[in-house]
Amino acid sequence: MSQSTALLLSIMIESAVAAALVGAARWGSAPRAAVAAVLATLATHWAVWWSVPWLTPRLGYGPTVVAVEGAVVAVEAIVYRLIVTRRWPRALAVSLAANAASTGIGLALYGLGLA
Repeated sequence: MSQSTALLLSIMIESAVAAALVGAARWGSAPRAAVAAVLATLATHWAVWWSVPWLTPRLGYGPTVVAVEGAVVAVEAIVYRLIVTRRWPRALAVSLAANAASTGIGLALYGLGLA
């Protein structure tokens, strides 16, 4: 899968999850959550794309994915905090849910030989 395809897929997944969670939980504006997801993903995707191949030989694939995605959740939570909700726990929850969904789908596609 190309980087641009992976980026578009991540944006679609994360914006849908963020909007659905924020809207269902009434934590703020679902459209603002979707916008925050797009901006957050645009800000972090390149770092994931380049750091995973670099770190994997040093740490192993599993620990690399956990470390990189953990950092992404933290960084993207800042975006959700600034745009969607004033509460850090909610911002972290939205970031974690959105990134868990996109990472899980990405890993599934990779495992199926589709990525």
